[in-house]
Amino acid sequence: MIMLCPENGRMNTLCYIEQYSPSMNITYREFSPSFLLQPYVDCYWIQTFSGFAGEVSPNQRCLPLGMMEIIIHLDSNRCEIYENGTWKKLPYVFIAGMYRETVVWRSPSDARKFGIRLKPETFPLLFKSPASLVFSEYTATENLIGNVANPLAEQMSEAQSTASMLAVVETFLLGQLKKGKQENNYIIDAARLIRASKGQCSIDEISRQVHVSIRQLQRSFQEKIGTSPKTYQRIIRFRTACEQLDRVDHLGGWAGLSYELGYSDQSHFLREFREFAGSVPNHLLGQLNQLQGK
Repeated sequence: MIMLCPENGRMNTLCYIEQYSPSMNITYREFSPSFLLQPYVDCYWIQTFSGFAGEVSPNQRCLPLGMMEIIIHLDSNRCEIYENGTWKKLPYVFIAGMYRETVVWRSPSDARKFGIRLKPETFPLLFKSPASLVFSEYTATENLIGNVANPLAEQMSEAQSTASMLAVVETFLLGQLKKGKQENNYIIDAARLIRASKGQCSIDEISRQVHVSIRQLQRSFQEKIGTSPKTYQRIIRFRTACEQLDRVDHLGGWAGLSYELGYSDQSHFLREFREFAGSVPNHLLGQLNQLQGK
């Protein structure tokens, strides 16, 4: 999931806020994993919401990112997700699978969340469960990986500083690595190739580079990741598009951005963007400019 939200006066390609609220302060920070965990972890993040008592944040629209997340509420104020026309409380500790559609959620004031953003192809090496079990959905951690994350959540809530939280989570993940059998396989290689090419490497070329047939690659990717390599490729290219929105004028408008990202034409880019974001890129860019005061 991608979120686009203001961080210290600049934009972070992470949290799209539907409507700016001057009374609620929302902060977001990302942290890189240690070298040993970089093949498994994209980043760690902390998000806080502070406002008046009883206040609820503007809706947050999380866009597809091509990653999974373990999310921990660091206090008793849980966020809510909008599902089937109603708001539902999220679990205190939960796994958000890799989504292919926009997710809408909101937070009460005085709430803090810690996220571990994980690469879906290596999730089984940490937790012995395939990413496909939670594709485009979420679940409490105990439903997928047992109770191993519960002590982690308790330690995170008690940590007195960000540095302490990062130390706790790194120790936990390194411990998980030691429990499992580490291996490399063509699904891991294929997912990395897709991300390295920003979604522009063809499936034919990926199958050649990982030395399996296209049919075998598609079948195994679906089994392990929860979707086809083509859909993952599209999600990663969409993520890249979101990260490049502020360069649209420099690239010569939407047609130039479409060419830069390897779309067949501007219409193709706009269709893909609307499918994943639920809106046209002009709308999202307008929100970013508003938050930046442009």
